[in-house]
Amino acid sequence: MNYEEAQRWLERADPAIARKRQSITEQLDELKERAKLGDLTHDGAAAWYALCQEMRRLADYYERDLIRKLRADGLTWAKVADAVQAQLSSRQAAQGKWKRLIDPTRRTTNGNMRRGGRPKGSTAEATAEAAAES
Repeated sequence: MNYEEAQRWLERADPAIARKRQSITEQLDELKERAKLGDLTHDGAAAWYALCQEMRRLADYYERDLIRKLRADGLTWAKVADAVQAQLSSRQAAQGKWKRLIDPTRRTTNGNMRRGGRPKGSTAEATAEAAAES
């Protein structure tokens, strides 16, 4: 579920929370409070989870841009770790932590592929279907 779907679920599950148009963190706090009180529905729990996922996505997005900017400015991995006060013990630790975020060959997927397979509706499947029809 993405953020927009979570907002729609939240409007359905608890219109009072969605109507306020709070920030993501305020919505998370209110959902946590509802869970403590036992008032959280299944839809509310799903929306809460989707909001958590959105926070992770946003954090990765901003962290990636920050690290790319620092590296583009010529900072070494050790200086990047020092600049953000990451308290990493070595250059290798900093590189290991952030290299995946800035790697230009980083694989991204659109979610339409099966793990290790071709996209659904690929030419190989179309060829196999055509051969089966003959």
